Amino acid sequence: MPSDIVDAFKVGAKSVIVADCDLRGNVTLGAGTILQPRCTILAVAGPIVFGENNIVEENAVIVNRNQEPMLIGDNNLFEVGCRVEAQSIGSWNTFGIRSRIVSSVMVGNHCVVGSGCLVQADPFASPFRHPEPLHDARDSSQPGTEGEPTASTPAESREEGVSELDAQAAGYPTSAAPSTRSTPADCLSDYTHVFGSENRRRKAGEEGGGQSRALFVKHWEYLRETLPRYHPLKMF
Repeated sequence: MPSDIVDAFKVGAKSVIVADCDLRGNVTLGAGTILQPRCTILAVAGPIVFGENNIVEENAVIVNRNQEPMLIGDNNLFEVGCRVEAQSIGSWNTFGIRSRIVSSVMVGNHCVVGSGCLVQADPFASPFRHPEPLHDARDSSQPGTEGEPTASTPAESREEGVSELDAQAAGYPTSAAPSTRSTPADCLSDYTHVFGSENRRRKAGEEGGGQSRALFVKHWEYLRETLPRYHPLKMF
């Protein structure tokens, strides 16, 4: 790991960051982020920008080896021991236990990578196309609760998986962010599931999405209540 990395942390409200997690480099953690014990966030080359309400479990490793910012959306679950180096990640994704995503891949929304699966560039993949952004179906007249995940509808997706405010917090102009990113070799489009010992892919439907989001919300609420009771937290 380069010795000239300069730490610069920005942490949103309602975040729970345990003391023995490892943060290095330029890292922005959106509101409601939960980092569990012994997880590792390494912004080796470029910054890492998290959206809201992401959960990073024990011994998970998230690394950015690219000069461009690694943009992560909302409500993603990084399970125990996974290693994720994707160029960018959308929202409502699950990375299973000891799964791995290489740096030449971009992940869309609502994807599931099974336990122990490896996602790398598909040599037979069609030319890259950015995944379609998801739009929030909620009535804008209805007020929501800031910083808390919503089970009934997906969180508002953002181009490249990050809001304009998050992009500004990372220190680069939002208008230039999409055009300056290098083209990934492969992309997991929305609702892709990776499974089995051969890392097969299939396109899943939207059935059961509400139930899975409700389960994520329960998980998030339980961790926010329980972790501070048994683990010292980082103070920023």
